[in-house]
Amino acid sequence: MRFEIKFRLSCKKQVLPFNYQYPLSSWIYKVLDKADSNFAAFLHEQGYRLENLKTFKLFTFSNLRFPKHTYKVIHRSDRMEVWARNAWLTVTFQLPQPAEKFIIGLFQNQKAIIGDRISQIEMEVENIQALKTDLPDGESIKIKCLSPIVVALNEEGKKHETYISPEHPQYKALFLKNLLDKYQAVCLQKSINCKEIQTNELDFKCLTKEPKSRKQTIKAHTAAETEVRGFLFNFELKAPKEIMEIGLNSGFGSMNALGFGCGEVIN
Repeated sequence: MRFEIKFRLSCKKQVLPFNYQYPLSSWIYKVLDKADSNFAAFLHEQGYRLENLKTFKLFTFSNLRFPKHTYKVIHRSDRMEVWARNAWLTVTFQLPQPAEKFIIGLFQNQKAIIGDRISQIEMEVENIQALKTDLPDGESIKIKCLSPIVVALNEEGKKHETYISPEHPQYKALFLKNLLDKYQAVCLQKSINCKEIQTNELDFKCLTKEPKSRKQTIKAHTAAETEVRGFLFNFELKAPKEIMEIGLNSGFGSMNALGFGCGEVIN
């Protein structure tokens, strides 16, 4: 289930930090919590759980998009000046179709203050519309990243994960395993049996020669801040239709609920 939110801004100059994904994620949770605190708590605290207790939040969102020539990077800073009239955001959820009107109703006319303790921008939801995507079954599709995809490698002897690029020899296997884990989590939540997926039914291929690295600081300017690195690129994915849908609705890679791994089909 995919939506595009159009925001209305004041056109006055405002300052937005680059590290806005965490506050944007917090705003989405607050909107959900106002209407259904149980659902918001489920996404935030529990999520979709595998038998090994690994959990997935199964929603994500894109980077904010502004019209050309309505923003600029502030020299030698981690912020940008924004004087746009509008901004756009893609938000996706792994939810059943009947929830579409419910989600649209939640976000209509909502106000958002996005930023950190140093600077913020104020926006108001002007419009939200559902996005439809027709997917083939068992064929390949091309996908463009709307936010960086995070894939992490746990290396023996290292305390912290290593964020790897699509050029890494283990990237493909980790990327596809993440998709299959999400598929299994959805099946468990619905109490249905997962289809047995054959090796030749899945494939991943990066289509971008030099994927762009993007670093995001989570909880910036607090004691709990941490840095995450993802990559922006186009890729080709071969998978059964239901797995394609899970990737597009819940995000590719990890940390999706923080705004990583959002993609759209390239027509």
